[in-house]
Amino acid sequence: MYDGQSRTTRFQLSKALFRSSLAANEKVEPHVLKIIGLIEQLEKLGCTLGKELSQDLILQSHSDSFSQFIVNFNMNKMSCDLHEMLNLLIDYENQIASEKKKGIVMVVGKSSKKKGKVPKRKHLGPKGGMTKPKNTRNKIDQTNAKCFFCKEKGQWKRN
Repeated sequence: MYDGQSRTTRFQLSKALFRSSLAANEKVEPHVLKIIGLIEQLEKLGCTLGKELSQDLILQSHSDSFSQFIVNFNMNKMSCDLHEMLNLLIDYENQIASEKKKGIVMVVGKSSKKKGKVPKRKHLGPKGGMTKPKNTRNKIDQTNAKCFFCKEKGQWKRN
């Protein structure tokens, strides 16, 4: 009697697991946590999927925007548990979001060439990969500096 219930439950869990996919505007964290929960419930019922198959199911449920992450993950043969994989996916999602915010800036300059020719466009955005952090300016002690507005020491007009 109980065997039929566990079999039905296992069927429903595996169906939900294999059909899960990340929607376009959905966040990675709740999606992956749902999948991890389904995998853990299946393991409680005696259906062990294994680490690599579990990772593959999580990766297959993501959209094409995660294709670069999937390639890097498989090439580097990362050995991590599912929760570490979740953290990596969240980091990658944040990286994608920051790249979308930056966008691509196009500058059209005046040309001294003859009319009729198309002006050259310069690409000022990042060329891909990781960008170097901006150099921070050397902090100069300005406590003795005079304000140009009120001529007081250690105080500036903007403050």
